[in-house]
Amino acid sequence: MRILAVSIALLLALAPSVRAENTWRDTLPDLASVVHGVKEVLPPTWRVVESDTGRVPIGWKGEDVGVYLMVEDTRTRFFHPSGFHYYSFYRVWLLPPDWEGEMRAMDYVSDSAPAYLLGAGEDFVALYHTAGGNVWEQGPYALCRALGLDTICFTSLNRRVVDLEIETQLSRRLGRGGSDDDGLMPSRIIGLAGDGPSLYMEYVFTGAGDESRTGWLEDLTDAIAGDIFMHLPEVESVYLRRCTSDSYTDTIVTRN
Repeated sequence: MRILAVSIALLLALAPSVRAENTWRDTLPDLASVVHGVKEVLPPTWRVVESDTGRVPIGWKGEDVGVYLMVEDTRTRFFHPSGFHYYSFYRVWLLPPDWEGEMRAMDYVSDSAPAYLLGAGEDFVALYHTAGGNVWEQGPYALCRALGLDTICFTSLNRRVVDLEIETQLSRRLGRGGSDDDGLMPSRIIGLAGDGPSLYMEYVFTGAGDESRTGWLEDLTDAIAGDIFMHLPEVESVYLRRCTSDSYTDTIVTRN
């Protein structure tokens, strides 16, 4: 088994993996119907201002196969310290369940946030990016509902909450000893949620001494994802958030 992508913790495959380049371009959600469904849940002052296909989520590397739309408030305008104005917005990217990609490394405090996981449904996984979104605080929940992201709605997951049943399954099989070089250590799991073939995980690693070795983070990710796939046979896709004391990076990895 070879893990083809490296990133922090969520397996999002919702069906047996099929390579995106072979199927996704032929099974893209109809952009017009996606836009129509989103319009149905928008508050009165919000509008769809952009929509397109063949996009990669902001701040991520991966194949440009996403369906994209942006909704914007027409009532509330913000002034940015850099000297420009903007309206409250949500950007959403719909990606195939077996899409693999990686977020660029991020400081915990940053003015330039990438897209984050919104939720997973039967046909796709969604990432989103917002600024001024607190004007419509229920936006992520409403977008999940409109897009059918009902397998796991990650907007309802408080970060660093652990599903004890899944943790118990891993702990029984892996034990609580070992080291990072041995793969997954349940004691380092600080966030965990899953539903069948999809899994979300936040995992802490020390990074001490490792940064001098080329490829150490990729190796760690391969080891963690490999342990998950081996010991949880129902899991097909993982969204993995790798955390240190001051930074993190997300990745989507699928079984292959």
